[in-house]
Amino acid sequence: MSKGTVVTNEFAEYTDAYTGRKVTRLTSPEYMSHHPYFYYKMVTDDSRYLIYASDREGDGARQLYKMDLHDGTAVQLTEGGGVHDFSCSLTSDDKHLIFCRDQRVIRMDLASLSEETIYETPAGWQANANPGLSPDDRYLVLTEMNERDVVPERGDWSTFEPQWAARPHCRIVYVDIERRTSHVVHEEPHCWLGHPQIRPGDPSTILFCHEGPWNRIDARLWLIQADGSNMRCAKPQTHEELITHEYWLADGSRFAFVYRHHEQGLKESIRFIDPATLKEEIWMECSKYCHFISNRDHTFIVGDGQLPEEHFIYLVDVQKRTEEKLCSHGTSWKGYGNTQDAHPHPSFAPDSSFVIFTSDREGMPCIYRAEL
Repeated sequence: MSKGTVVTNEFAEYTDAYTGRKVTRLTSPEYMSHHPYFYYKMVTDDSRYLIYASDREGDGARQLYKMDLHDGTAVQLTEGGGVHDFSCSLTSDDKHLIFCRDQRVIRMDLASLSEETIYETPAGWQANANPGLSPDDRYLVLTEMNERDVVPERGDWSTFEPQWAARPHCRIVYVDIERRTSHVVHEEPHCWLGHPQIRPGDPSTILFCHEGPWNRIDARLWLIQADGSNMRCAKPQTHEELITHEYWLADGSRFAFVYRHHEQGLKESIRFIDPATLKEEIWMECSKYCHFISNRDHTFIVGDGQLPEEHFIYLVDVQKRTEEKLCSHGTSWKGYGNTQDAHPHPSFAPDSSFVIFTSDREGMPCIYRAEL
């Protein structure tokens, strides 16, 4: 099918057996579908339209769609190969979509579906398909890896440790979208860099990570200024400590992460760090989340449990510091050509009326909506 084609998704509503919450399956279990990575803007400000990826044709070429959450109709936004299906984000005004295809970062006009390239990774480097967009849509930050150090992916986690062990030459690139200029912020010849995110309200501050197995990396959380100055480790850690998965609060005041210590009896906890002082706040104990995110006003947090006995989407009341089960995600965490195809990656609607997550509980990975 080509871009502009309209398809129809048939919704299937059910009551969660564990919590009694209303949950709706938005896509068919006959083919693979998932929403973007959890900290990207994927739902329009009116909470009506969802950006998602799907392999409806079964040909392995995943395309992006815009779904009407009222009736399930969806417009196909892309066609052809090379689309990075997790790395797409709506702009702040919902008029454009930023996504990656092969080595290019593209801005699409959602009214005309016209595309323009705003940045292209140069020859000799491979783009990491998780760019960070500033909330005002002006700047973009991404990481690149020298091609000679790339370990080819197999669609599972078997290449994760070998890629870390390759000690790849990586760099952080900062793009001024308005001026169409870019510069290298930071370069490391023997370290895997990933997940760059621009601080809301302060586009000069970048949060990024040292990627790799939790018990092999030196430390996960790092900060640097856009001009390459003041690089600092935000939280030193030992090989008994695991940190996952960091994100900025919407007001830019702090960034959040989940902390786990591999010592029997110690609970996982939600923590915050002030980027200026690096002061750490231990907020509350929580279940073992793989990913988590706050809503816009930071009144609630949603997370996905990893363990077989923690097969839930969890909802945290920030003011009360309490956690409850929203629903069971029931996913297998398997890969279907991409390691994270069946990861729940829960994320809030802008009005916090529902949570979007992915699961393969009924067949292929599908997108679900849990009402709040």
